[in-house]
Amino acid sequence: MRDIYIRTESGELRKVSKKKLLRLVLILLGIIAAITAGIVLIVRLAAGPNDRAEPPAVETEAEPITGDIFDTGYYKKHETQVLSAGLSETALMRLEESKAARGDEVTAVYSQMKRDNPDFAGYLKIEGTDIEYPVMYTPDEPEKYLHKDINGMDCDGGLPFIDARCSLSPDSDNIIIYGHNMKDGSRFGELDLYEDPEYLKEHPVIHFDTAEGPEEFEVMSVFYDRVYYTDEEEFRFYDFIDAADREDYDRTLDRLIDKSLYDTGVTAEYGDHLLTLVTCSYHEDNGRFAVIAKEIKKQ
Repeated sequence: MRDIYIRTESGELRKVSKKKLLRLVLILLGIIAAITAGIVLIVRLAAGPNDRAEPPAVETEAEPITGDIFDTGYYKKHETQVLSAGLSETALMRLEESKAARGDEVTAVYSQMKRDNPDFAGYLKIEGTDIEYPVMYTPDEPEKYLHKDINGMDCDGGLPFIDARCSLSPDSDNIIIYGHNMKDGSRFGELDLYEDPEYLKEHPVIHFDTAEGPEEFEVMSVFYDRVYYTDEEEFRFYDFIDAADREDYDRTLDRLIDKSLYDTGVTAEYGDHLLTLVTCSYHEDNGRFAVIAKEIKKQ
């Protein structure tokens, strides 16, 4: 290797050692690598999540249990909430048709869905929110859908499900539906927004359609609570399924309304069916957030 000289500021030529030259080359390469990595990082950040390639669909050998009504699919976050719950586009189309038709056609569509999956109890929807899901009912296996979609496939968010103690034929005085409080706002992740009275004004009605027909419920009480230990003598809202008599109903109703964070202006009377939505809350250990709604009777 030939000797290498550099010219100093005074114009003199000075010999550069091979070791020093190697160090200079390595430093230069390191600087170039750092600049390149920085450029790549900036480009990726600028692209954003929507420009990244979607992961491939999850393949499974399991056969969907519900034919063309419910269809196993990949749970993409950008898809609708109901698709992430396992509903196929065929099912969604039929649901949209039923919303427009209501009445007898709702009964026909939901009867078909229940034939395809006997665990299907109804369809829950709050207009203007992401709460829009099939609701499951498995009294012999109460938490079957805690982490499963409608096809029985593993799913972190699971599906809303009805308390096993409730009866659907005839309906209990109070139907309790549980759902996960997901960090991404799915399932019942938006339920605690009802702590704001303005939110209630925008979303006062809960729809719960079943094979018996469409039902609407008006929000009556919203509150934070918790699950109590067996030795605690406290009113447990989650234990109210059926009233023993009018006196029991009225007493329980008063307690439910007293718990509300604010006056909703809505009350109920003996004979009115109630719908209770419950999710976890992290304001304290074993915390819960509940929304109680009363049936809007058909004219």
